[in-house]
Amino acid sequence: MNRATDAESAAREAAALELLSAGAGTALSAQTLATRYGVSIRQARRYVAAAALDLCGDVTPASLDLAAGLSLHRLELIAGRAAVAGDDATAIRAGRAHASALAAFRRAITAPVTRFRLPTRASPGGDEPAPEPF
Repeated sequence: MNRATDAESAAREAAALELLSAGAGTALSAQTLATRYGVSIRQARRYVAAAALDLCGDVTPASLDLAAGLSLHRLELIAGRAAVAGDDATAIRAGRAHASALAAFRRAITAPVTRFRLPTRASPGGDEPAPEPF
């Protein structure tokens, strides 16, 4: 196997960005890239992950807290409205989803730092260290 050149990698990330921007999901984008460029699905996922960073704004702990809080609040609203409407099945499912999401957020907060790192872009100066995970 030959390693892709920087130009090839950039072209593949650009293709991934086009697919994601057009509304394709990450799995479909990775499969399309793997087929188009003859790379493994694992490598195609790396290209998609790198391209996805371009679609996202800066992520800070505060923005993640806000997103988590809003998600939990929406689940509470769904459960409450379903209970008032007499839809017990939906109320139970929303309540379970709320409890599951809360447990996942708690695990994420207390989890030790792992070896996994999102792909990062090199800084223009080249001498600036990569940002620390939060």
